[in-house]
Amino acid sequence: MTTEAPPPQAQSPLSTAELAELEAPLLPALERHHLRLLAHSLRSLQAIAAHQPAGALPGHDAICAWASQQPALADAPCFQAVLVEQLEAAGRQLQQLATTLGRPPLTLELGDLIAAACDHRHSPSHIHSHITPVSEIQSESIADALSFFRLSCGRWRSQRSSHHLLHRRAEAGGSFIEVVEIAAADPRLIAIAELHGENPAGLVGGCRVTWNASMAWDKAGEAHEGESVFGLIPTDAIGRSGLLLRDRGYAETAPVAGHFAMDERDGLLLTTNYETMASLERFSFAGPNVRLRTSTVEGLSNTASFCVETRLLDSPLPDATSPAQEPVSEQPLSPLGW
Repeated sequence: MTTEAPPPQAQSPLSTAELAELEAPLLPALERHHLRLLAHSLRSLQAIAAHQPAGALPGHDAICAWASQQPALADAPCFQAVLVEQLEAAGRQLQQLATTLGRPPLTLELGDLIAAACDHRHSPSHIHSHITPVSEIQSESIADALSFFRLSCGRWRSQRSSHHLLHRRAEAGGSFIEVVEIAAADPRLIAIAELHGENPAGLVGGCRVTWNASMAWDKAGEAHEGESVFGLIPTDAIGRSGLLLRDRGYAETAPVAGHFAMDERDGLLLTTNYETMASLERFSFAGPNVRLRTSTVEGLSNTASFCVETRLLDSPLPDATSPAQEPVSEQPLSPLGW
């Protein structure tokens, strides 16, 4: 009997010592997440520009050529394009910081990024801003979290890259997701609110999310499917922050409550604390049919992930065992469980 070899996985550009260096500062979870992403981008850009003049950022064509040569992205041209945008956005942030230090951007080191993240004299746009392309900015603002969830309703194909800090590995994967809106008076939402000890009158609405996926090293016929119901209870007057109640949590079936908040770019931040881990996730729209997602899980398994989700127009939700389905990592799909 022969054992099938696991699919190839991309090695992280950050060493174990560098990952430990990034973990050392006492930064809030969101700022530490941004620091990791920027550090990962710095090392990637330095590798791309290895044969260019010292310290200069690589051009668009060079980044595209590098992305096309990554085995994990060979069958994901949409993800390649978004990754290129992310690296170019990171390059702009590095250029801003380098200008303040009077140095070329790719001569920066992790210590420079850490110092900037810890130094309040630097503008938040240098380190604390999200590494997102200009195309994320919507022509019309999103009023509140419920409006964000409504824009998310539909069927989506998610392509995902996860960075496993402990194993120094980055791996690609995918899933299919369906989001359906649920009215505030729905008995399922009322039951969830009562389960969490909250007044159902505070509910403004919610959604039901179903997903299916395949894992990288699944056995034959094994599939991963799930469903979760979410309810929103705002704690401010404009519905941009509050409680996110759901009937199941990350990698567990017990009911769990988290918090939601809309940031200044109309991105949706979701945070949840568990007994052994904490999760932070940010959703944003790059267009009406493209959604971006970054997430971190800290605790027993530390991961940072980036997802590109494209809306499936007039298309049924594929089966988990569909041949076109891309494998995902061994970790749960998201801090939300989908």
